[in-house]
Order: sequence, then C-alpha cells, then structure tokens
Amino acid sequence: MAGLGFAGSGQAPPEDTRRPRSLAETAYDAIEQMIISRRLAPGAMVSEGELGAELGLGRTPVREALARLKTIGFVEVHPRRGVLVTQVDIIKHLELLEVRRPLDETVARCVIARGTEEDMARLLDRVAGLRDAAQARDREAYFQHKRALHEGLVGAAYNPTLTGTMTPLHAQSRRFWYTYEPTASFVDCAGIHADILSGLAARDEAAALAGIGALFDFLDRMTRRALDRRPLV
Repeated sequence: MAGLGFAGSGQAPPEDTRRPRSLAETAYDAIEQMIISRRLAPGAMVSEGELGAELGLGRTPVREALARLKTIGFVEVHPRRGVLVTQVDIIKHLELLEVRRPLDETVARCVIARGTEEDMARLLDRVAGLRDAAQARDREAYFQHKRALHEGLVGAAYNPTLTGTMTPLHAQSRRFWYTYEPTASFVDCAGIHADILSGLAARDEAAALAGIGALFDFLDRMTRRALDRRPLV
C-alpha cells in the first residue's frame, strides 16, 4: 500500500472532487433515509409521483434514485403498480456481515497507510459524536453519526473502488440495525467503534483489527438474537 503514493505516505491525497449533489443523488439520500427510518415501512407500495411530490422533485431524479435503491435490495419496481419497499431479512444480514468483516479490515489498513492527521482528527470527532448520541439513546442521532463515521472511514481510505463497494453495504447495515438494534446496546457498540478509531489514530494495525474483530463478533451475536424477536421500531 505504501507504494501507491496516497495521503499518509508523504504525498498529497487525491484532489478533492466534491461537487454540488445532483437532484438524483438528493432524491436517493432522502428516499434511502425514509426507508431506513421506516417512514416508508416494509411492504409499503408507493409511486414515483407520490415520492416526487413529497420531496419536491420531478419524476426523472426519483426514477434514477429508485433504480439505485433497487440494486441494493431496498425496493422492487412493479410496472403499472408502483414501488414496493422490501422486507428486512435477518438471514441476508448474517451473510452481509460475513462479507463486510474482511472489507472493514481492508478499510482499516488503507486508513492507516493513507489517512492524514486531519482525517484522523475528523474521525475521532465523529466517533465522539456517536458516543454522545449513544449515551442519550437518541436513535435518529445515533444512526446519523454512524453514517457520518462510515463515510469518513471509507473517505480516509482514498480508494474509490472500496468506497463504491462499502457504501451500499453500509446502507443495508444501517437499515437492519435501525430496525433491530436496541438502544441499550448503543453505548457498547459505540465504545467498540471508539476502540477501533483509537487503533487507527495510533496507526496500530493490530489494535484496529482486534477492534474490528470484537465489533463483528458483537454484531453477529446481536443479529442472531434478532431471530427471536420482533422489529423494535
């Protein structure tokens, strides 16, 4: 990794390509959040027109957003009937955890190799916000901070392919945990994230990977417990 010449290796990071978000991206973010927070509950049938009116957007950006959401399994598109919000599948989430564990380890290695000190400071700020929301047992704020932390981590890896792979997996994870994670577990989960960030900030790969292992063992246990209970929201 050190030979790739990204941030953290003594050379400048890739140029910041941030730009104003398109209408389709705005629609995607809004509809994704409506599904994750269950404002659009599993089994709901909606139309492009209804969503466009709700968001104040035209059909084209809404249609593009729904096409993306279909690819990650959030919706099914039924011609002449509408758009169906899919169910949250516990077994599929267990499969997702198997896929995510090695990818999260790859993200950590990239962040250690390429992340700047400014990246590390931002990540520590974000995990502090996550811990504050966890202490308050504020579900909305907790998942907003978790999204910000996920985005910060993949951003500090400076690998667009990894970002493209992780972004939908993180969205699928947030949807599952918004539905099934009890607020009583927020503090423990945020604490494990803080341990991971401490390892990353110290550029201690062994500590960061140990934290990731602890996190996924914790998530696996919670997912299996969800098999025996109803959704929490």
